[in-house]
Amino acid sequence: MKTRTRKKTSARSLKALAGILKANRAFPPAMPPMAHLITISVIFIWAFLLYGNTLLNKFSVDDNLVTHNTIARQGFKAIPLVFSSYLADDEQAVSQKGSYKPLSRASFAIEYGLWGERPGRSHLVNVFLYFFASLITFYVLRRLLINYNILFPVLITVLFMAHPVHAEVVASLKNRDELFAFIFGMTGMYTLLSYSYSRNMVYLLFSCGWFILACIGQVSALPFAGLYMLVLYFFGNLKRREVIIAGIMILFAVVAAFLVPRIFIHQPRWIPDYIDNALFFEKNFWIRLGTSLMSLFFYIRILLYPHPLLYYYGYNAMPLTSLFHPLAVLSILVHTFLLGYAIVHIRRKTFLSFAVCWYLTGVLIYSNLALPVAGVVAERFVFLASLGFIMALVFLVFKLFNTEPNSLTIELESRVRIIGLLIPLLVVYWMLTINRNSDWRDTGTLFSSDIPRLEESAGANSQYAGYLLTALSADENINSYGFSNQTMPETIKKHFRLSLKVYPLNCDALNELGSVFLLSDKRYDSALYYFQKTTAVDPLYTPAWVNMGIAYHQLGNYSKAIECYEKVVEQQPGNTAAYFAIADLYYELGNVTKARYYYGLGHEAAGKTKNRSF
Repeated sequence: MKTRTRKKTSARSLKALAGILKANRAFPPAMPPMAHLITISVIFIWAFLLYGNTLLNKFSVDDNLVTHNTIARQGFKAIPLVFSSYLADDEQAVSQKGSYKPLSRASFAIEYGLWGERPGRSHLVNVFLYFFASLITFYVLRRLLINYNILFPVLITVLFMAHPVHAEVVASLKNRDELFAFIFGMTGMYTLLSYSYSRNMVYLLFSCGWFILACIGQVSALPFAGLYMLVLYFFGNLKRREVIIAGIMILFAVVAAFLVPRIFIHQPRWIPDYIDNALFFEKNFWIRLGTSLMSLFFYIRILLYPHPLLYYYGYNAMPLTSLFHPLAVLSILVHTFLLGYAIVHIRRKTFLSFAVCWYLTGVLIYSNLALPVAGVVAERFVFLASLGFIMALVFLVFKLFNTEPNSLTIELESRVRIIGLLIPLLVVYWMLTINRNSDWRDTGTLFSSDIPRLEESAGANSQYAGYLLTALSADENINSYGFSNQTMPETIKKHFRLSLKVYPLNCDALNELGSVFLLSDKRYDSALYYFQKTTAVDPLYTPAWVNMGIAYHQLGNYSKAIECYEKVVEQQPGNTAAYFAIADLYYELGNVTKARYYYGLGHEAAGKTKNRSF
């Protein structure tokens, strides 16, 4: 009797042990400490070889808006405000769309608290973050590809790190939120795999936590929700019920990441801009679909041929396109093939099918079909999807030499051929990345490098001309911008006109072009022409009324100047400068009574507001 009981107990113990071994059988074997050290060192050196020259860069384009604005300059004291508000600064309500990105903003506040305004050190932080992103990428790949030769994830990682489309994410400090989103999203994937291998719910909870942090970092982390489910399907070791539980928890994490901040933190109103993305105003579904397909084709193109890379696109660099445009039709064929291949092979769980699914999942959110995105397209939008592209590329190179990547032993001849083919590509990627980093040295360098290829972009030409106009108005050393006193105003006018050629209703370009004639050329009639066109497009565009008042004043038409300033105070009752300007005009006309009246209104408004200038 005792013997039979012992046999049953032993059988149950062996069965339990077998269950434990089965649940944990997919854990990759631990790497030796020296292998870890070599891996970390190689990825660290490669990251600095790729992006070390960004340490010489300054701030560029919008970097100052998010790195060292008035809130970030409070240093450590700014951190509570950063996490409790959508905006990094008041003036960003429109330009930043009221986005909630506290992680990158908190990091900039910490940097300012530690060492003040030092762009080189901020770029160093970005390089370290890229190193961490690359390192977690390798460890995720190794955990996914436990039955594959180690050469396979190594080549994917180093090629992924080198792809030039990542330059915008690393070299532009404003885009640090993309790095945070990627790091936390991939960390969540690593812990999700631990859950899949061990069935320990703690890992699943940690995975959801990392995913929430990723989404708080940047909305681009949202595709990770789909990628997590893909990973569980292709590489997981879970029963259907466990997969459903994981999916429900990931869904709750999505809701928590995006809904909770909107409930408890006031989200400012954002006004879309036509020259940023005309699809915000386009109602024709077929035009939206055609432009969406062109956007998807753009991402395929820059991954296959990453040149030229540009800091901004917008309308009309990526034009509104019919569904029947040849490139839109080609995009349909390409993406239908990719989707069809993924679906046909998804049941077999092939690696190439997984890579295609990763790419499509990562890029879909930026296709402009469901929701238009800022600038229509951008290189940073393909950062996550590019890993799927590199996976597929390296896999196909292995297949080209009849080598199975999941073979634990690969002949030396095959290794030499595979590496020999990929090394030239790595060198080309490295050279393109280094050169692109140099373009991001500062705003002027970036603009002058990219603007020759952006003649069709209304926004880019307007930004460049506005940047030069600001320098001209501030009496900066024009020679440092590569212009003379004669050529700089003409260059400014040229690019404002290019912007208006693309989009004639651009009030900013109309008003600022008029400002060039007003301030630089002293051609007041020409200036009035553009100010009047501005107010015809938008009667509430206050700066144009201000400038029109100045132009009429210079022409000696005091009554017209007064009418313009009265429009200003009608739209901005607290604008003290407008009251004082009207008072000065009445004083010059000899009407002392009205002059005193408006001086009084100006002083009264000054007691209620700090707005004492135009």
